[in-house]
Amino acid sequence: MKKGIYILLLLPLLLISCEIETSGNGKLDGNWQLLSFDTLSTGGVCNMKESGIYWGVENHLLQVRNVDKEVKILFRFEKSENTLTVHSPHVFIGRYETVPVEDESMLEPFGIYGTEEVFAVERLSGSSMVLTNERLRLRFRKY
Repeated sequence: MKKGIYILLLLPLLLISCEIETSGNGKLDGNWQLLSFDTLSTGGVCNMKESGIYWGVENHLLQVRNVDKEVKILFRFEKSENTLTVHSPHVFIGRYETVPVEDESMLEPFGIYGTEEVFAVERLSGSSMVLTNERLRLRFRKY
């Protein structure tokens, strides 16, 4: 009986002492599949559904990956209401080791054209996202 009383007295203290950390990213957090990109200069559309390109967002990290080519790149990012800025890319060279990206051309298959890229957030919902940079409009679905 005494154990039960002690547990009931300690339970509120344990719950109060827990901190819940949230990223503040809202609907951006999660895994996104690149469905297509529109080339803004020509109006062309490229279907990317079978490309194996995915973006994963958690806290202040963005991991872009091509599952078919086993390429993973980690970015830091800042999000405001209407923009997403990705920067400081590091490529995985082992399971847990990364090095800074030196060849920016390796970022292009992901719709990113430099070590810092600013995207306009055209749409962001629980199921879809549309980002635009100077060259492309990227369309994603959340999965």
